[in-house]
Amino acid sequence: MIEVDCYNCKSSNHEFYDSENGHTIVKCIQCGLLFLNPRPGDEEISRVSKSIVYKADELPKVTGTFKEYLKEIYLSRLNDFNYAIMFNQKKRFTWLDINCGHGEFVETVSTLGDKQIDIIGLEPNVRKLEQARERGMDVRFFDLSTHQEKYDVISALNVYSHLPNPPEDIARWCEMLNEGGELLLQTGDTAELAAEHHHKPYSLPDHLSFTSKKLLIELLQKLGMKVIQVEKYRLSQYPIFSYLGLLKEIARFFLPGHVATFKFSPEHPDTDMWIRAKKISNNNSIIE
Repeated sequence: MIEVDCYNCKSSNHEFYDSENGHTIVKCIQCGLLFLNPRPGDEEISRVSKSIVYKADELPKVTGTFKEYLKEIYLSRLNDFNYAIMFNQKKRFTWLDINCGHGEFVETVSTLGDKQIDIIGLEPNVRKLEQARERGMDVRFFDLSTHQEKYDVISALNVYSHLPNPPEDIARWCEMLNEGGELLLQTGDTAELAAEHHHKPYSLPDHLSFTSKKLLIELLQKLGMKVIQVEKYRLSQYPIFSYLGLLKEIARFFLPGHVATFKFSPEHPDTDMWIRAKKISNNNSIIE
């Protein structure tokens, strides 16, 4: 484990926020970012990301396979962000989905934009990559730091919290966009919440940091991106428990002396944040 400064503002001033599984989350006093400190080193993070099963996958078994229900959610999000306009254009677009998991989002985009979208999924986890390929998706693994291809759209869903240095990684993604290209990000808007209102479990040490709408927009603007749409949704729309696990959680609410690990009605439920941003090195847009 290594001690780290704030990824967002580089400040070394932080205070205790919360703990889980013997790990500590701190809050940056200067900018408010939440981050795990100390955290695993870069080599350990890379090793876990490429391993057969993530630690978080061992908790709810439902996360270990392709999740059909996510396709309905992703379809709804694509409609909310007007990507149907892109799918109806005559020109072809290139799309990279970073850390695509089992490929639920890749398959959704492929189905909708079959004739207009060339989408590739990037996934370091061998098991997930192989399962996505078995479903016919173009999913690969390559080093983004040396990758030379550029794309019209890059998406990264539920990736931010796993990044060892989010500003550096997101900056690299922006460099990989074509002129007028777009970045589609999904992460939690939770850094401004009090610990008692934060969605739990934190899934430490898999999750390394937690940002906010304000911090992420500021970062994107510094990187030359124009934020064109932000939407937030209820985390409860994502079933994270198996049926047996869900029953156990419900029981915890009624058994004396027991505390549920999951809040079904948190005070601030709309924290599932999606952000669409455009590269503004010139005024061109991929969507006409």
